[in-house]
Amino acid sequence: MRQMIKKAKDFVLEFTKINAVRRLAKNVDVKRIEVVNLIALGVIFTFLDGLGLTLLLPVLQFIQSKSGYKISGNFIWTAIAKFMKVFHIQVNLVNLLIMAFAPILLRQIVYFINAWYSARVSGRIAIRARMKALNTFYDADPDFYDRYGVGERVNVVMNLSSASGSAFISVVTFFMTALLVMVYVAILLKMSVLVTLCTLAAGALVMIVTRVNIKRIGAFSKYVVRRTQEMYAKVVERMNLIRLVKMRDQKVPEKKFIEDFSYEMFHVGVKMAVRSALIEITSQPLMMLAAFATLFICVAVVGMGLPQIVLIVYILTQINAKISAINSNRQAITTNMASVKLLHETIGVAAKSNTIHSGSIPFTQLDQGIELSHVEFSYPDIYRPDGSLLSAGSDVLKDISFTIPAGSFAAFVGRSGAGKSTLVELLARMREADSGEILYDNHSIKEYQLGQLRRSIGYLTQQAMLFNDTVYNNLIYGLGFEPTEEQVRSALDGAYASFVYDLPQGLNTNLGDSGVRFSGGERQRIGLARVLLEDTPILVLDEPTSALDSESEGYIQQALEKLHGKKTIIVIAHRLATVMKADQLYVMKDGEIVERGTHVELIERDDIYAKLFSSQLLVLDGVGVEADAFNEASPTAQKNS
Repeated sequence: MRQMIKKAKDFVLEFTKINAVRRLAKNVDVKRIEVVNLIALGVIFTFLDGLGLTLLLPVLQFIQSKSGYKISGNFIWTAIAKFMKVFHIQVNLVNLLIMAFAPILLRQIVYFINAWYSARVSGRIAIRARMKALNTFYDADPDFYDRYGVGERVNVVMNLSSASGSAFISVVTFFMTALLVMVYVAILLKMSVLVTLCTLAAGALVMIVTRVNIKRIGAFSKYVVRRTQEMYAKVVERMNLIRLVKMRDQKVPEKKFIEDFSYEMFHVGVKMAVRSALIEITSQPLMMLAAFATLFICVAVVGMGLPQIVLIVYILTQINAKISAINSNRQAITTNMASVKLLHETIGVAAKSNTIHSGSIPFTQLDQGIELSHVEFSYPDIYRPDGSLLSAGSDVLKDISFTIPAGSFAAFVGRSGAGKSTLVELLARMREADSGEILYDNHSIKEYQLGQLRRSIGYLTQQAMLFNDTVYNNLIYGLGFEPTEEQVRSALDGAYASFVYDLPQGLNTNLGDSGVRFSGGERQRIGLARVLLEDTPILVLDEPTSALDSESEGYIQQALEKLHGKKTIIVIAHRLATVMKADQLYVMKDGEIVERGTHVELIERDDIYAKLFSSQLLVLDGVGVEADAFNEASPTAQKNS
């Protein structure tokens, strides 16, 4: 028995969309004043609509009897008579028509205001959802970005966030329409209980019949939302790798990939349209059949007069339209809730991944140095949104300990996969160490204000991170102040990037997507200039020369030499010529530091570093760039190698 009651309760809550409202309340940020205003507008609209309908009956009765105002026992006529008496209004057809038209006119004004305000509320909800998603994504740890691609995140921010506003308005409209139907029913009840019961029975039958199709539309909607999310990820990925697509002549298969998805969504869209059409073709005949049955009852059973019958026909027409609107709103709620659910799910994953929290100590300068003590780190298992394993976890750093004095030049070298880049991410708290300590000036890295710590680290990667914007706007991105012309020129000179002044538009030259209009070396030097303009106490360069020609690499090396002793420099490098003059070199292998010392010391040790260095001696026409530097650095090492 208890189970039956629970099932009945769940059915009612789902059928009336109460459950949808509960889910929406958890997932959508709506202000109380917005809800109150929308409800108030809906109630006013409903009242005016009901009043306009009610005042139609006296007009019809007056036209039929020419003396309708004398009809006794009619609650509508009684109210009208009192109103006209108070305001000394003569009872005639013109005045009755004006009284009936006034609430209809006011209703349309309220409808316009409601439409305008609903659009504003929907837009604000979407903006709040979008900013919440962005805020959560920006705070998320890198593991979240490994799980969700750029396209998926863009889809959440731009598309799914908009659905939250639409979902809320659909719910409000659903209940306001239901309230309007209740007003119509109340008017019918006053006119005839039997007619009202027939109408309610027909309406309930229509809602039950259409429920199955609405549930199927909901299932389609969930599928579409998920597949669209996947497609966004694929399209953005392909657009970012458009040069690879062209070079491999993959235009046809890539077009086929998009075409197949488009047809897949096409067929799903047709199925959803068919379901919607089924709702319409089943509900409309049922409602019309109910209307005809009601008319028969009005005439043959109740014996109503023509004015009452005309009004009932009009009310039945309105109820028919409103039940169709309710079905449409139910579809909209079901469709939008799929997007809202995925939005909430993605934001939840991002929020859950955010395990790095800011400390309270300000960080502006490195005075003593950076110390790592027995630091270890492992990548966790990464799962796709559907729960399948994306990548298995692995141990990356094992018992890492070293000290980098302030103002020194430290370099980490080793083959790919040794853990060098992960180590740099730990230094900027992009990731959190599993165990051990990272100290800045003898304070735990966790004690410092996170934003200040990261802004104090100038970071240059293998591929300079540049926007599709002007040179100047790329230089000042995140700077926090407007630099002087001298500061900009000094940074560009220091990075050997003064070539930008020779461009036709100078600093206003647009770089193109990811700086595509410039060579790799030019992009790196612009990126280094931005780092120098920031004037941070710590400079981190992650493979800054691995993709550069020897000339561009030479510029980067000269820039580092000028900065040596002025900033704490940490460089990760495959190409060892860049770091030969480092104060301390750390050789990493399989997540461990296996050698440390200066270039000369490590060459003389003739172990891993010496072998790495020997393997990189590139000789062209008898002249090797790295070999020349090697010869100058250590004649003894040259002999040993």
